[in-house]
Amino acid sequence: MARLVYLDQNAWIVLAKGAWDKERYKDEHAALTRIVGMVRTGSIAVPLSFSNIYETSKINDPSRRLNIAQVQSLISGGTVFRGRRRILTETLAGYLAKKLGILQPDPIDHWFLSDLWFEGAGDYSPQNYGFEIAASVIAYIREDPAHALLDYLASADDNVRQETVRRYSASSAELIERIEARRALVSGQPLAIRKRAYGARLIIDEFDFILAIARSLGLKWSMAIDIGSSLVRSIVVDVPVLNTERELVVRLEDQDRAVSENDLRDMMAFITVLPFADVMIAEKQFVNLTRQARLDERYGTILLTSIHDL
Repeated sequence: MARLVYLDQNAWIVLAKGAWDKERYKDEHAALTRIVGMVRTGSIAVPLSFSNIYETSKINDPSRRLNIAQVQSLISGGTVFRGRRRILTETLAGYLAKKLGILQPDPIDHWFLSDLWFEGAGDYSPQNYGFEIAASVIAYIREDPAHALLDYLASADDNVRQETVRRYSASSAELIERIEARRALVSGQPLAIRKRAYGARLIIDEFDFILAIARSLGLKWSMAIDIGSSLVRSIVVDVPVLNTERELVVRLEDQDRAVSENDLRDMMAFITVLPFADVMIAEKQFVNLTRQARLDERYGTILLTSIHDL
């Protein structure tokens, strides 16, 4: 079975340099050749995340965007890690079922991956997206996911692309403002207190969702007392999406600098990818934060900071 490898955007940029000019970027071209070879022999698979796709789509230089898009579509085959909501849905439901002795069918292998590139942001349904994609279009994408991804990244309407970036940045700025406000409130508190506070915030934010998942399992939960304090505390610790977010956010906030939009994208990638990938290649900052929290040990993920170390 192929090992799942995740590359952050810096690693993709290195590989794209190797594709652009193999004479000028000999080491990068050698790395690209090795990785393509491993993908073709089936020893590794390299799905993308939403962060990868977004960071490529926001590149304004068309030729540079095309170069990276070609490398990403070739190596990933158009496969993506699903978004946070789907991963939280499946893992939370599985956790509650196991904890409470509710029989549930085993999930299919690699359920957390999709061959529809847009499901890196969120699983598609007309209800979730607010519009319906024709079945013929879905079939066309699934027939050749790599080509569909490349077409989107290289050929999207430029006005739409720029508006997407503008809206994402505006939403990120609002989220950063809330993070900084909360950060000020817990400044100076011990790590254990800040973890407890953030865990409580996660439960509050996801409370209605937790109840909905419980009802889908046949549980008649309607209030916090129905869940019980012990189970509430364990959910934050034992459900990977929530645990990873809590451990990384409190450590990120402990740093002596403002949180950036790039931090949010890196955070989202780690939250959705870390529990499933065999290897992650990422920036030193988040690799160090993850190791401090010992999340790599908990989820059995090898962390690297250079594509040349793969």
